[in-house]
Amino acid sequence: MAERVGVIGGGFSGLLCAYLLEQLYGDRVEVQVLEGARRLGGRVRTTVVPEVGSVYEAGVAEFYDIAGNPHLRNLVSHLGLETRPLTGTPYFVACDQVVYDDAGLQALVGARGMDQLRRFWDKGTRLRPPQRYAQAGQPQDNDHPWSGRTFEDVLSELDDPVARWFTAMQCHSDLAAEPHQTSGLFGFDNLLIDHPGYCSMYTLAGGNEGLVRALADRVASPLRSGAVVEAIEATEDRGLRVRIDSAEEGVGALDFDALVVTLTPPALASLRWSDSQLAAAVGAHLRHHDHTTVYLRVTLFFGRRFWADRFPEDYFVSDAFDGVTVYDKSPTPDAGSLGIQSWLLGGDAAARWARRTDEEIVQGVRAAMPGVLSGAETHFLSGAVDRWQGRSGVSALPGGVPLQPLETRHCPDPRWPQLILVGDYLYDSTICGALDAVLWAVTRIGQRLGEAAPQPLSIFSRPNTPVPDDPASGFFLDQAVGVNR
Repeated sequence: MAERVGVIGGGFSGLLCAYLLEQLYGDRVEVQVLEGARRLGGRVRTTVVPEVGSVYEAGVAEFYDIAGNPHLRNLVSHLGLETRPLTGTPYFVACDQVVYDDAGLQALVGARGMDQLRRFWDKGTRLRPPQRYAQAGQPQDNDHPWSGRTFEDVLSELDDPVARWFTAMQCHSDLAAEPHQTSGLFGFDNLLIDHPGYCSMYTLAGGNEGLVRALADRVASPLRSGAVVEAIEATEDRGLRVRIDSAEEGVGALDFDALVVTLTPPALASLRWSDSQLAAAVGAHLRHHDHTTVYLRVTLFFGRRFWADRFPEDYFVSDAFDGVTVYDKSPTPDAGSLGIQSWLLGGDAAARWARRTDEEIVQGVRAAMPGVLSGAETHFLSGAVDRWQGRSGVSALPGGVPLQPLETRHCPDPRWPQLILVGDYLYDSTICGALDAVLWAVTRIGQRLGEAAPQPLSIFSRPNTPVPDDPASGFFLDQAVGVNR
């Protein structure tokens, strides 16, 4: 008899899980995906704006190509999706100055501050070689000297106040948290996104939602949208029973032999559990892992790319809102064509602005436009706000501190190892982390089926490219800019 596997959540994780289960185990599994919303995709969402004749990324803005971890890139290639590199040195707007090379940075932070930045990056890269960075979120990260310290504490090693402020601002532009809310290791890992020896970025032609559409098109199992899971019961005779409320079919129940739950911690907390011991185990899991914070993605549409001369690359970083990444999402590089800017606000600034109306938020971002740019008001067309908070929020401290063994992370109640929790919040708050979590779950189900060594990567993997374990460790602007300008 086939193993009945339920997958709760129809985002990237749930769809990938269903696809790999079908490809690996065939008719030995009967998979059903339950999604509470009307659309699939979760935080991967490309939105059409008919009035301007274009699309924009309302959710995930880019994908990471991590040196030594090619799994996501291989999956994208396996699905036949066309990619577009995301270029960025990056440029910075700090204290009304545009910084894009070492001379500009030294003019901002001074000779002493520049020396401290070099020493900080040298130490950080020695402690975090690319091979370890590629395995972010694995239990061995507990051995890193910065994993048990806050990022605020690690930043205190920069005793020059301007250098410390600049580094906190640079990290804040990608991290949805304040330095005291996350670990030193996770904070520095976010800085390493800007290091060409560790990571590059790309998007998908036609929109990032093409990733989830490609998976959904390949999943043969039932995909039930609008099926809100309300409770999970675990009993020895029936296994796992899921109680759902569907607009079409009303309240009902489905029985499964194994269950993969791909919900965020706030969504997980909303479920009812029939077994008090299981409820307590999930509660302990949430206390360790729920560090959900806020992102606001604010998209501005302009009649032309008036910023193209000053910021020619795909993104720049501004010190507005304590540090914000501004993506150029324009459909073409022509300066005279439609211009689209996507501002990603995180941390306390995002939480404060999230209490405002969309109109107020758009106006606040327009007011934060770098002073070196002219034409913003002349060419402004409209704005949109997408709020990623609560059930759709991201983790400021993925995996928690300390990182738990993988078995504990994924299976909070050892009596029910077939109840598997999956999400990027368990690893690194990215699609790459979500993929790692899915691989673990699919492997575990294969072991339940009697597979000695399940190989989910065999579906889409390619040979790994060797990664240097000691990259040039000078401050990243030297490496990113030196040969190009």
